[in-house]
Amino acid sequence: MTTTIGLSTRLARARLRDARGAGVLDGFAVLAFAVTAWMAFVVTSGTWAFAQRRVAPPQSLAAFDTETVTLMTNTYVILAGIACALLIAPVLSLGGAAARLGARGRARRLAALRLVGMTGGQVVTMSVIESVVQAAVGLLVGAAAWALSLPLLAMLRFQGTTFSLAELVLPWYLWLGVAAVLLALAAASTALGLSRVRISPLGVARQQTTPRLRAWRVAALAVGVVAIVVGGRVITGSSGALIGGLVFVGLLGFGIAMVNLIAPWLLQVLARVGLRVGSPAWLLGNRRIAADPKAAWRNVSSLALTGAVVGMLCVIPLDSSVLAGVDELNLMLLTDIRTGAVVTLVIALIVGAASTALAQCSDVVDRADELVALDRIGVPRSLDAAARRHQVMVPLLSTLVLSMGLGVLAALPFTATFPQRFALGPSSLLVLAGSLVGATLLTVLAAEATRPLRARALSTQVRRND
Repeated sequence: MTTTIGLSTRLARARLRDARGAGVLDGFAVLAFAVTAWMAFVVTSGTWAFAQRRVAPPQSLAAFDTETVTLMTNTYVILAGIACALLIAPVLSLGGAAARLGARGRARRLAALRLVGMTGGQVVTMSVIESVVQAAVGLLVGAAAWALSLPLLAMLRFQGTTFSLAELVLPWYLWLGVAAVLLALAAASTALGLSRVRISPLGVARQQTTPRLRAWRVAALAVGVVAIVVGGRVITGSSGALIGGLVFVGLLGFGIAMVNLIAPWLLQVLARVGLRVGSPAWLLGNRRIAADPKAAWRNVSSLALTGAVVGMLCVIPLDSSVLAGVDELNLMLLTDIRTGAVVTLVIALIVGAASTALAQCSDVVDRADELVALDRIGVPRSLDAAARRHQVMVPLLSTLVLSMGLGVLAALPFTATFPQRFALGPSSLLVLAGSLVGATLLTVLAAEATRPLRARALSTQVRRND
């Protein structure tokens, strides 16, 4: 173990001195873990605040009777739990992306170590130690950012009043629980990501391509649609908020899981079709997607939640006059649902943009040899930039359109059960179009932020074996 730790330390120092920018990825990994930790603490503290209000309701609810207050506080805890459950996947996805930063270059280095005699366990241990150290540093930075952002979180207004700092501060055991989950995620993501190095180090060293995805995944979409329709009838017929809430979050989670299953195959099909037509940039971008559709999907997978939330949010009317006849209690509930959905959407957008930026930074470093080779034979640098935009836009638009459709489908039972409160109308198209444009612009800007790293990779003169 001591030898493994010592070798891991020396390799990390060498990577920091790498002229091609591999050391920059360590800084990005720490930053990504910091964002992951901050988001995790924010989501957990919000859920904890509503749990606190369930025990001690705020004075703004004093005008309602005890039974109504109990029902309302329980409903808010359920809604907060749903939002927390929805954000778990993208937040953990960002943490996993941080652990996989520079995965291709790391896999080649570790495969070389495997081929010269190191065991699979030693290789994985080295990488897990690196990721856990990075995650621990990011965790401390994220915890500090969460503590500094508590006054801003306290400005959010729910149940007719803003949060207090005492409601948002997490108890020590809950804080440690979140930290333990994040560190375990970093270790697990790293270990799982290196399974190919353990099984086939020669294949990694020779840079063999991954096998093509099969068409059986198409059945996943049909199963997801049927499950949402059937589950929608359960929501419509259920009398309890708890049952309806649990069925709803289960349906949404199942739908997103089905999207995760079919989206890589769909991207593979679209990319292979795109290989037949288009400009050189379009051809190069689609070739990269077709070579590894799972990686292309992971770049934007966290935005599946964004599309689903937008699809559900579009059934809440934006015009206050539509809610003029709604009583005070339901008006408060609808307003708070809209506020919570917007907060969830903003967090999902931040996570999605960060994931895209991380993936593009990792791809630039991993493809440094390819970038230099294309540049040396006279390929314009603008061509690679355009190819990267195509590489992001095809998965992005496919993900948003598919997840938005599933989100609208999941919200239809509410429009049937509560037509006075939820409905599809002109504001729905405005929400869908605005969110689509906003998510696209934010993601493209995140991808374009890698231009300095590309310029550095192209301007560095190194030998291949250095």
